[in-house]
Amino acid sequence: MKEKIKEHIKKHKIIYSALLLLFCFSGVILSFNKLGVSDELFTFANVYKLHNGVQLYSQNNIIDTPLFFYLANAFLSVVGMNFFAYKLFAIILFEIIFLLILNILRKLKVPTLRAIVYISLIILPFAKTLYANGANYNVLALLFWLLGMYLIIKKDKLEVKAIQQGIVAALVFATKQNIGIYYLIGLSLFTIYNYRKEIKTIIKKLFSTYVVFLLATAIWVVALAIQGQFKDFINYCFLGLGEFAKNNASISWTYLFYYLIPFLTIIGLIIAKRKFQLTLENEIINVSIFFLCFMLPSLLIGYPIFNVYHIELASLISVVYCTYLVEQLVSRMIEIFNIKIIKYILVGYFVIFIAINIYYICSFVGIILNKNYTTTYDNPYFGMNSSTELNDKMSQVLNFIKLKEENNQKVVIFSTEANLYQIALKQNNQDFDLPFLGNWGYQGEERVLNKIKNLKDTFILINDEDLLEQESSKIKDSIKSNYNKTGEIADFDIYYIK
Repeated sequence: MKEKIKEHIKKHKIIYSALLLLFCFSGVILSFNKLGVSDELFTFANVYKLHNGVQLYSQNNIIDTPLFFYLANAFLSVVGMNFFAYKLFAIILFEIIFLLILNILRKLKVPTLRAIVYISLIILPFAKTLYANGANYNVLALLFWLLGMYLIIKKDKLEVKAIQQGIVAALVFATKQNIGIYYLIGLSLFTIYNYRKEIKTIIKKLFSTYVVFLLATAIWVVALAIQGQFKDFINYCFLGLGEFAKNNASISWTYLFYYLIPFLTIIGLIIAKRKFQLTLENEIINVSIFFLCFMLPSLLIGYPIFNVYHIELASLISVVYCTYLVEQLVSRMIEIFNIKIIKYILVGYFVIFIAINIYYICSFVGIILNKNYTTTYDNPYFGMNSSTELNDKMSQVLNFIKLKEENNQKVVIFSTEANLYQIALKQNNQDFDLPFLGNWGYQGEERVLNKIKNLKDTFILINDEDLLEQESSKIKDSIKSNYNKTGEIADFDIYYIK
């Protein structure tokens, strides 16, 4: 019986690997479910608005290329337009990412069981901050990036197929424009290295790849132009990049050590090549340079916000390479896995890891059953936990807005929290809903100031607290200086524009 079970697991090891990975992280994603200001809220709000007929660029200040929003909208339209379904979308994206990593390692001759151990011990704990931000364009762009690397690795060689890579590069670019450019840089570096003895092949492959990339990209760009969104797309996604970088630069120095991995790799390769007389044709050297070509450009993903989240994004390819290096060490002392205490430690680790995630899943289900905040599946906030204070605050503000609208007056919330209310109201105020410096395109601050000046018979709500420190103090000061304060509601000051 025991042998039959082993044989069954061995025969279906990919399915069991997928289930094990799913249980090792899905609960953690579900545990980040407190309603409030977060990147997850902002991306969900944009998907929700798209679902309700709001165009991405001409009616909403989206600063990223559009593919993620269309895919998320398609998924949520089928499963449910609420936060619970959005969590499921995040789980699917991360599951695909980890399965891609698993199969990249397997293609590099890492045994499946050990690959699972490396992912669970190294990559899953490393990526915890990524889970907290849920589904978004960065995660999807990394998924396509890993897909491109996976397609390059063949059974006994590394090979670039122009049509494949042109399409993958177009998918990455259509998801996040800067990451798409970085992927093309990495792909170009590897193509030049891999075919370094064949100049004509390099030119042919690069030319073909870029042509496919440009043709695929042109399709959706033309579609945007037909919809009248092209001008706003260029403004938000490209012309505003300088203002975004200028106003959002930050560094979490503690986590920057991840950036050392590619450079330590270069030093290690130089030492290994000299000490052991290795050639570029050596498998470890060849694979290492393959990873290096993609690792170095991926570091740029962190710019200009070098916080924990963006550093993890930028370092994921490097950390995958670390798992490959670990295998090179372990494979040379494989007997360590036959030591009973090591086996017990690994089994115990997996049991604890899975138990924690099952606890999170049960807690999430408990929140839904207790109806802490929402009671119906068609409510956009279904599945999110909320405090009594936030519930009361939202009720006050929403009632105020509805009352003013009944009198044919407009209410604008100029705050990081704006989308909390706009989602509930199914409304959109474009630049006011995500009032971040750098999210308004070229000379955005002046443009938004002019928008405020053109408002009539409008109440505008502001507060002094800047939760993410990205709001415009200049605009807030202008509102305070030029308009009359008529009262307060919750923690907002109310100003009236005649």
